[in-house]
Amino acid sequence: MARRRWLWRLVMIVALLLGGLAPGSAAQTAGQPAEIPAAYRPAAENERFQLYVDFDTLAFKLVDRRSGYVWHSGVDELQPGDRLNRAWQAFARSGVSIEHLDRKAVPKRLSLANANRTLTVTPAADGVDADLAFDDVGIRLRLSLRLEEDGVRVEVPFASIREENPDFRLGVLYLYPFLGATRGGSVPGYMLLPDGTGSLVRFADATKARNMFYGRYYGPDLGMAAVLPFDPQVNRPLPLSAPVYGLVHGEGQHAMLSVVERGAAYAELQVHPAGIITNFNFIHHAFIYNQSYFQATNRAGAGVTTVQAQPNAFDVVVHYRFLTGADADYVGLARSYQRYLVERGMLRRRDVGRSDAIGVRLEFLGGDKEKVLLWSRFVPMTTVAQMRDILADLAIPRAEAVYYGWQPSGASSMPPRRLRLEPALGDLDDLRRLAQEVQAGGGQLSLYLDPQAALVDEPGYSPRNDLAMAITNVNLRGFNRNHPNYYLSFRPLQALYTPLAESVAEAGLGLALDGVSNVVYSDFRKSAPMNREQAIQARRELLAQVDLPLAFYRPNDYLFDLMRAYFDMPLGDNGYIYTHEAVPFLPVVLAGYVPYYGTALNFSPNLQEDLLRHADFGIYPSFFVTYEGTAAMLNTASNWIFTSAYAQWKEPIQQAYRWLNGVLGPVVGQEIVGRRQLADGVFATAYANGLEVVVNYTDRPFAAGGLTVPPKDAALRRAVP
Repeated sequence: MARRRWLWRLVMIVALLLGGLAPGSAAQTAGQPAEIPAAYRPAAENERFQLYVDFDTLAFKLVDRRSGYVWHSGVDELQPGDRLNRAWQAFARSGVSIEHLDRKAVPKRLSLANANRTLTVTPAADGVDADLAFDDVGIRLRLSLRLEEDGVRVEVPFASIREENPDFRLGVLYLYPFLGATRGGSVPGYMLLPDGTGSLVRFADATKARNMFYGRYYGPDLGMAAVLPFDPQVNRPLPLSAPVYGLVHGEGQHAMLSVVERGAAYAELQVHPAGIITNFNFIHHAFIYNQSYFQATNRAGAGVTTVQAQPNAFDVVVHYRFLTGADADYVGLARSYQRYLVERGMLRRRDVGRSDAIGVRLEFLGGDKEKVLLWSRFVPMTTVAQMRDILADLAIPRAEAVYYGWQPSGASSMPPRRLRLEPALGDLDDLRRLAQEVQAGGGQLSLYLDPQAALVDEPGYSPRNDLAMAITNVNLRGFNRNHPNYYLSFRPLQALYTPLAESVAEAGLGLALDGVSNVVYSDFRKSAPMNREQAIQARRELLAQVDLPLAFYRPNDYLFDLMRAYFDMPLGDNGYIYTHEAVPFLPVVLAGYVPYYGTALNFSPNLQEDLLRHADFGIYPSFFVTYEGTAAMLNTASNWIFTSAYAQWKEPIQQAYRWLNGVLGPVVGQEIVGRRQLADGVFATAYANGLEVVVNYTDRPFAAGGLTVPPKDAALRRAVP
């Protein structure tokens, strides 16, 4: 091996020294696999990979030495039926493309293969550096391409970007958009999207969809959109909470995972199934530096479309991680992402206590207020004493108890700056004692908090000074749990959260954080502007300052290292027409490290089907509970909780817990190491301790290998090879 590596490096050095020779010269092609065109020069190699780069387009070929498979970053030669016009051909061949905006905010795309450009490529340790300029529009940048242990890393520092022509702005940067692209169904496999729990788009020659999928990581930027529309009849789509995607070229053969390390706050996932515009399946990240927006100039609605005054400032770092053999499937991709997070300290194994019992999240509504003539009165739904009685009656170990609507005047009021309980619910001493009892049973009592929400028409903040501003100079507006709200600027958020979190920690309680866990926005308030990259870092530092147990509702990946529990795990994907099936990508990432709980089963349209999905994906159950009947809160803002009375839900909670604990209890704290389909509608999820959970979604029994699983049921068994 050492001699082979020495010979490879000698070939590479000679090729680089003789780089001025014609592309077909012997110096450039010596030792290259026949599949790699002569225009590609050897750039780097290690134990696993050999990297070749085309110095004219920055395209690359990566040879996986473990299997001999060659990954292509683009399309070198067209074939009949490729449906690529000249612009798309250039896009498919180029390692870098940009979309620029002119003074009228009209976008146009340029690629290295079709633009008037200047490109200087310099060999570097383990790769190349490239300085490039799109001369006609005066946009310059520097790209670094490096070979690393698991694949390839691409970097574009923000400091290297120059906009030298005032008539043009850099809108979007595309890096290797056709990496791993396939022609229709010519290759068996799929694209993996971080949509909900995870979603597959299988390679095919055609699709039912008529449009591509473009989705911003971490959801839309409210700093640009200003308003998150509220419609109680419409379910908001699940945001992309992790900046990753995957490609599988034959399950059990070859796969690639792409991870955005830096720049995700301004990155967009773009998915192109074959049959839309081209006959290629391709997927990639797009990085947004400048956006156009409509600026009103009078109250009648007249205005102009313009471009933001300052570009979004962020560095880009993207990793492409390549897998082979048994790891080349969506479980392998999830475990690769898990390793990536663990290696960087972004995912930590949490102590689950008892290893023979799953957890259950029981969220209690303390109360809310209702209007009576010119004033409001508090409607108690679950006091501290009643919460204690319910928990004692259920006697479920590892209970994650969450108290919602605990603050003075209840759920639709702003939280206090220091811990204060609504007097009608009990006192703080009662709450502390209950927290100790829950912890003694292996659980945690947490207070629900959405710290960055400023509830509309509620006191507790300054509308003039405390609210975040959109680029259009209006306050950001959205909603959560049926409550319309504005969003706080960072300093008021900090002033609210820090003292409250400190007093919660002193009381021995935890926090269950919503909103701040999954909504991140730029703030254009002139006194303290903050872009999304800065907002993420500021929130991470804020939440890490106070040492107390934190659970998050559907958190984005940059908070994974701070959480002790994940709440409201989706049970699938968004169900877009171009996707084929939901898979447990996110559950596999978290399994064995952090317990994750589903949405409240009270509101399930099909309880049996959802419980099966819990067993299949390793999700722990959740319920919304009140002591009083829901009729008592019909005139409050919490009337969206339409069924929660403990008298009604006691038996379903006990039954669901017993059934799920029977199949998931023996695998508590274990990593998921595999998942396979045994038959139509029957899946087996394998865990690191050698057990697997077999779930039968069908209406008929499943029998194999001495195991019989009744219809709509699940069973635990020793894993079968």
